[in-house]
Amino acid sequence: MKPAIISRYIIREHVGPFFFGLGLLTLIFMLNLVWRDLGRLLSRGLELSTILEFLYLNLAWMIALAVPMAVLIATLMTFGRLSADNEITALKAGGVSFYQLLLPVLFLSLFVTAAMILFNDTILPEFNHRARLLRDDIVRKRPTLRVEPNVVFSDIPDMNLITKEVIEKGDSSRLRTVVIDDRSDPNVRRTIFAKYGVLKFEEKSDKMFLTLFDGEIHEIDVKDYEKYRILKFQRYRINVEIPGLSLKRSESSIRGDREMTIAMLKDLIRKNEKSIQTKRETIRKIIARQMVEGIDTTLFKVEAADEKPVPPPTGQEEIARSLPPGVAVRLQNRLISFKSQIQMELRIIRSYSRKIDSLWVEIHKKYSIPVACIIFVLVGAPLGVLSRKGNLGVSGGIAVLFYLIYWVFLIQGETLADRQIISPVVAMWSANVIVGLLGLYLVLYTVREYRPIQWEKLKPKFMRKYELYDQAG
Repeated sequence: MKPAIISRYIIREHVGPFFFGLGLLTLIFMLNLVWRDLGRLLSRGLELSTILEFLYLNLAWMIALAVPMAVLIATLMTFGRLSADNEITALKAGGVSFYQLLLPVLFLSLFVTAAMILFNDTILPEFNHRARLLRDDIVRKRPTLRVEPNVVFSDIPDMNLITKEVIEKGDSSRLRTVVIDDRSDPNVRRTIFAKYGVLKFEEKSDKMFLTLFDGEIHEIDVKDYEKYRILKFQRYRINVEIPGLSLKRSESSIRGDREMTIAMLKDLIRKNEKSIQTKRETIRKIIARQMVEGIDTTLFKVEAADEKPVPPPTGQEEIARSLPPGVAVRLQNRLISFKSQIQMELRIIRSYSRKIDSLWVEIHKKYSIPVACIIFVLVGAPLGVLSRKGNLGVSGGIAVLFYLIYWVFLIQGETLADRQIISPVVAMWSANVIVGLLGLYLVLYTVREYRPIQWEKLKPKFMRKYELYDQAG
């Protein structure tokens, strides 16, 4: 059989499960997002287009996470089905090696890796930035204002409203038996009674329009309770501005680490490195100035108004006795000030250094997660052959297990790198290296059909060495 025909066959078998896994994982992420934010989205009275935009903008990070796992699922399903149907055995009998079966999937994963690196550097940061702005705008928006019968409505500034009956009619509400406690004027307590009214919220102008009919206004002076008056009306209109009724879209040039491209991140790294150099130069100047001022003869010119020196710590009595009165206080204060300045500058340098490490973590992450597509092919292909199961249940279970292991390494590595315990390179690439070595071992095991490392033979050797060491001890 020609290699080109085999390659096309393997790729065709791989593409279907890949898109199926990608769609399934994206759906799971989407349902999790909807479950987490559904209450916030619905309670704000958002339009359907805004909700769909919010879900669409969050689709980018879902794809970035789902693609490597979809590659693993597709590889497991493809090679598991080929093994279960004995097609791999037949191909091997025809002189086709496992490497020839693995090669087209590896080339396909290289293409996916390049596409995901480009995606993570261009589309993902922009979508993350727009999603954050929209999320902040939704949080600032007021929840949907709704008047309930026999419940005090207090969302109107300086005003409480209660009504016995609410009848929804189009974009307005008809109220029966309305009572309003108006506290807009601190000097006058005003209570409004009306037989009925019409309430309307206009989100575009952030205003509430309330028209009352056939009622009375009772006013009493807070400072003088004898001043009480009643005003009757046939029609009374109240217009109140309620900020936050409508969704105000904002723009911002400030971006977080995950909202930047690689070029932006490197530019920010250069700025932080320049700031570190500036701070180091400041420390050198402080030390040079202290060295010059340390031998300044004016330090030893003591005036009559100088305070008596504070008793020096143990071990410095002889030095203090040789100094004129007041000099010990000046010298001690100068040393304390010098130490505080140096410590403050060092803290700022450490904060810049931590920021640089966190930025490098984001840069390496844009490469390491897409490269996981190649790593998962090396792991998934031999595991699929060994499992001899091409169904989604087995493939999905194995994929979830390896993906969890991979993400534990990745997340813990990121945490350690942010704390400057390990370097960003080790943090972001250790998972790929460990899982990749495991994948190479499994590939060799599948090709040679025996364990490349004979663990059962190594065990007696280690046991003999341990016994010899124990005897020597």
